[in-house]
Amino acid sequence: MTLDVRQMRYLVAVGEELNFTRAAERCHISQPPLSRAIRELESEIGTRLFDRDKHHVALTPAGASLMLSARKALAALDDGIHLARRTGMGLSGTLTFGFGGSTVYSLLPSLVRRFRETTADVELRFSAMSVLHQIEALRSGEIDVGILRLPIFDELIETRFVHSEPLVAALPLGHPLLAHSGAVSPADLRSSRFVTYESTRGFNFQADLLALCRLANFDPEIAHEAPTTEAVIGIVACGEGVAIVPASAERLRMRGVAFRPLEVPDATAELAVVRFALAWRAGELGATTRKFIDSVFATPGPDPTGDAQVMRDGGR
Repeated sequence: MTLDVRQMRYLVAVGEELNFTRAAERCHISQPPLSRAIRELESEIGTRLFDRDKHHVALTPAGASLMLSARKALAALDDGIHLARRTGMGLSGTLTFGFGGSTVYSLLPSLVRRFRETTADVELRFSAMSVLHQIEALRSGEIDVGILRLPIFDELIETRFVHSEPLVAALPLGHPLLAHSGAVSPADLRSSRFVTYESTRGFNFQADLLALCRLANFDPEIAHEAPTTEAVIGIVACGEGVAIVPASAERLRMRGVAFRPLEVPDATAELAVVRFALAWRAGELGATTRKFIDSVFATPGPDPTGDAQVMRDGGR
């Protein structure tokens, strides 16, 4: 036979109180049903669990043994209920991040630290991948949350703006434009070959690069494509082209490459800023994922990165 939860709680109550009246009060029932439940349990087991008369109640050895097991089972059940409640509130469980590119240096650490302030029991998993891979990983459910460059055009992915930073020009050492320290314009890069991000479904970086260059009356010569900011900068450092990348890429401190601010006309200033969004798969969210999203867009405190422009009340 298997004891149900009610029987286990009755057994423990009588065993600890050694008084049927007090045990009944503790279990919020009257004494007759409690006494009857204990007698039925003894009948099912085939042995006495309590020695009792009008003035005395004592556990038998069999009763003491069974009560010990019942206590352990109830403790495990209570722990499970507590964990289930915390998981349902997003305070426990697992959360998998996709991360990579410049957001590693400026944005992701501050968001995770903020989340950890209230959710120490959540198991965090980090999956290093390019922004391009994150799109597919979100679609497949491989990751719960990603940080993607806007705009993203994908019906299966929800996004919300969270961070912006200026674009800069990455130039290989020896490039003529490094002879001065000022900003460079897209027109200054007319004679250079470009290194850019690989194009993929929903990711629009090449379109933005093309728009910047066409506003300067030329089409860029794309020499190389790469999946990550690290790879793009690495190819630039090899002397194989120039790139336009988020300013936080400077934190890579890679030898063989230098950075200059990007200067564009006021009318096209929005093209000189990169905007990032928190991204998740559209549809019903798990409680832990929702808890993380809510923590990101809660009332902001001091920015731990010192320089990231983080928006926690923005829209889609």
